[in-house]
Amino acid sequence: MTILTHKNTSTQNNPLVSVGPAKKIQNPSREKNCSLPTRPLLAILVIVFAFAATACRKDLSELNINPDQPLSADPNYLYVYALQQGMGNYNSDVNLRQWSIMNWTMYLAARGGVEEGREYEMPSGKDAFWREQYTNTLSNTQIIIEMAAENPNMVNMKAAAEIWQVYIFQILTDLWGDIPYSEALKGMTGLVFSPSYDSQQDIYLQMINKVRDAVQSFDPSAGFFNPESDLIYNGNMMKWQTLGNSLMLRLATRINRVDPQTYATIVEELKNKPLIRSQQEAALFPYNSVHKNPLWETMYRNESVIQNNPSKFFADLVDSRNDPRASVFFQEAPLSFLPFIPKYKGIPNLLPNGHAAWDNYNLNQSLGIAGEWGDISQIGTWFLRNNTPGVIMNYAEVCFLLAEAALQGLWDEDPQSLLREGVRAHIEYINLFGDEEHQIPESEIHIFLLNLPQVTLEEVITQKWLSFAYEQGFEAFAEYRRTGFPVLTDYFGHAINQDIFPKRLPYPPSEQTLNRANYNKALINQGPDNEFTHLWWNNTLSH
Repeated sequence: MTILTHKNTSTQNNPLVSVGPAKKIQNPSREKNCSLPTRPLLAILVIVFAFAATACRKDLSELNINPDQPLSADPNYLYVYALQQGMGNYNSDVNLRQWSIMNWTMYLAARGGVEEGREYEMPSGKDAFWREQYTNTLSNTQIIIEMAAENPNMVNMKAAAEIWQVYIFQILTDLWGDIPYSEALKGMTGLVFSPSYDSQQDIYLQMINKVRDAVQSFDPSAGFFNPESDLIYNGNMMKWQTLGNSLMLRLATRINRVDPQTYATIVEELKNKPLIRSQQEAALFPYNSVHKNPLWETMYRNESVIQNNPSKFFADLVDSRNDPRASVFFQEAPLSFLPFIPKYKGIPNLLPNGHAAWDNYNLNQSLGIAGEWGDISQIGTWFLRNNTPGVIMNYAEVCFLLAEAALQGLWDEDPQSLLREGVRAHIEYINLFGDEEHQIPESEIHIFLLNLPQVTLEEVITQKWLSFAYEQGFEAFAEYRRTGFPVLTDYFGHAINQDIFPKRLPYPPSEQTLNRANYNKALINQGPDNEFTHLWWNNTLSH
């Protein structure tokens, strides 16, 4: 069940559009010509049928009920569906995250290079992702919230749904900037079919308040309505509170350059609140053979996506640090048994088509399958399993957020220790969900942590970028735009051209046709509807 956010002029097959009561149309000439003897006869027939209808009313009303069509939505089904849709699907993963976001942030690179002037092509899946999240995820959580207003037993499901809404809305505003927020989900109850756009500044402040209120509204005496519908925490309200508080920290950190006062206030507020500080408290989505991990599904359903390999930037960065996660991030190049081919080798980002440097790749196709790009690594098999969990927010990220706060003197822990804790947390997460093939020994972890560089903001964000690999491309894209780290470089070692790097996604064309007036107002507030317009939280950044 979904809620339309725009008015649909067609009512055919649309149960959400009310056409109103049928208007009675009278024919004066027919009424005038009705003969006198006919009127008593009509009255008698009306009385007879009235008695017959009264006698059969109960049976007829029961016959009118379709047992296969429930009279009200099942909140458990809506909740499960909203969680699943919020985690993405095959189509959005192929067209938005794989081909675009993870190429832009240099986790991946496409074989064959780029065309000059088309280094950062806009993804075809962006419009579908906008539609999916508004119609499938947010609208269904809104139905739960409205149902809970009449059912006090749903108070905790309502709070979790509100936290989930904020999680999704942050992704959307970080991708597009100003978006429909305060009026976005009022198509059913408020009949708002052309919602106004809120400024990103207002959205962030409202999201922080909404998460805070949701965390405070959890009621331990009420239960979770149905814990089995909670695919993330199985109805554990304390863990939902830790996620809510941790999400507040993420929200506040994102705006710390443009609103340092709010950032400092939130960090201070969270000092006495539970945060995600263990693997057991991490918010993970349990992909399985039914609802498959989109990355796994992408790689095994779409052969063209196999043309995306780990990038040279990524492989070189991991290799230069002797990072023990290399064997997890990458598969060994098939031809790496040859002395002149490294074990882990990536595809160069932003290298133009036909450049002579491509002679150093795809070395010998005459070797058959092994030679067809056999000198290049593929994504590590740890990530290419249908049951590899989806990360919503994990222990490592919270450590890095706190390390950043500690660097600014706002958190009372040692930033170097928090940096080490975050790196360890990510490696232990890999071990926790890995088989024997994907275990990193404690001895290697210990040595790696001892040799970590001195803590700086660049090091914190770089380690966060590594922990986001393949799984949290949206967060990596946002954090790069906020901080400029890690410093992305092209094949020649030059820093990328920030003038052409995307700052946001253009709005879907449907917004120009179905919501034109509010779309135009958004452009006045935010700027031109192209990928070069800065968002509110990164409009002060120059790198």
